[in-house]
Amino acid sequence: MARRNLHAPVRASSALQREFPQMDRRATEVLINLIRTDSLVTTALTRRFRRYGLSLSGFNALVILRQASDGVNPHEIADRLLVTRAAVTAILDALEAKGLVRRDRSGADGRMSLIAITAAGKKLLDGLLPEHFAAERAMASVLGANEKELLISLLGRLQLHLAARAEDVTIAAGRAQGAPHGN
Repeated sequence: MARRNLHAPVRASSALQREFPQMDRRATEVLINLIRTDSLVTTALTRRFRRYGLSLSGFNALVILRQASDGVNPHEIADRLLVTRAAVTAILDALEAKGLVRRDRSGADGRMSLIAITAAGKKLLDGLLPEHFAAERAMASVLGANEKELLISLLGRLQLHLAARAEDVTIAAGRAQGAPHGN
């Protein structure tokens, strides 16, 4: 049941728009509602995974590793989790301390490591995933199949747009600092 003090969707103030004519009220509402939705989903997931001794990132790392029988390079895990390499090291250290993952040396000189899920990590996920997928289904149950597909498509468009803008900003920042242009 929805909380009484939760008004959805959040609407931006028309007074604010009058004060700042450059404001696109609908753009502001899109972003506010995306942030609020992320917060609600993240809170629910964090609570569920905490019961299993996992962080949200730790859970996602285990899912990535469960699908890769030969192990995964830590850099790839960082890229897929959208975290820094330093952050992924901390995530993997915590999972390794619990016996859920292992680091295997790889490469000719043994300097590169691949991360693999252990039998204990797989067992934990096998117990958690049915509950998790049922909860995901319940969270999205308010939307019909076509609405889910439309939302996925719209979010994908927004993600591509934002990623391209972030890349443009990074390139522009590099140029401003005197980095060479082009590849």
